[in-house]
Amino acid sequence: MRSGRHGLQGRIEAGGFSLVELMVTVAVLAILSAVAVPSMTGLINANRLSSASSELVAAVQFARSEAVRRNVRVKLCGTADGATCTKAAAWSGWLVVDESGAKPEVLRALVAPESLQINGPADGVVFRPSGLLSAASSLTVCMPTTNPSSNQRVININISGSARSSSKDGKGQCA
Repeated sequence: MRSGRHGLQGRIEAGGFSLVELMVTVAVLAILSAVAVPSMTGLINANRLSSASSELVAAVQFARSEAVRRNVRVKLCGTADGATCTKAAAWSGWLVVDESGAKPEVLRALVAPESLQINGPADGVVFRPSGLLSAASSLTVCMPTTNPSSNQRVININISGSARSSSKDGKGQCA
């Protein structure tokens, strides 16, 4: 004869975790988190650098194509306010500007995140109506951190207007 689910013995088997098992699980999770968080930070920083340098390369390509399409000189320049070109080597963002008219026409504008530092020519990069430059130029996107170790992206623009991006280890510094 049986009495309920547990039989005649009256023994009930406990289901669940003991306090020791729970503490071991929490300790393992804490160790895994301590290892994963720095890697995640490096991944996020690398993604921010890559994204900003890709946007800057796209702006170079856009400026070149607009110079050819409009048959005018088009400038890629640094900006501090998102509306006018600055005459500084440190850029807070960039503009693509058609300067052929009486008033410069902003074709595209982007303000960079504050965590990034961008350096380029103080006079900007000017594309001729042929899409060519008068001299090769370079732009640098940098994040002052050692995580990732390659904290700089250098965009080299040759005379033909073609842009290439490469990584550089700035040892945590932005030049």
